[in-house]
Amino acid sequence: MSAPLQAGDLAEVVGGLGRGKSPNIGQRVKVVSFQGEHSQHGRIWRCTGDGVQQLTDAGTYVVTGWADFAQSWLCKIEPDAPPPKAIERDCEVTT
Repeated sequence: MSAPLQAGDLAEVVGGLGRGKSPNIGQRVKVVSFQGEHSQHGRIWRCTGDGVQQLTDAGTYVVTGWADFAQSWLCKIEPDAPPPKAIERDCEVTT
């Protein structure tokens, strides 16, 4: 089981206000901070990433490098597991 989403995590954007039209879908972002609870969307996270766009009040998207996302719009990317430690074994060598 993975840990819940938190600041410092990497995530892939899987949703947004524009639903399927959101230009951020598929982007990889870094979760920066928890912004609070939204009455409809739940937990909101501020994220940064190259090319991340925000929806303006005018209904257009602008590249800002950061945006706020509902937790349900983010899919946490698990960090690579550390390599396994070498196993030392006692064995008898005969010649």
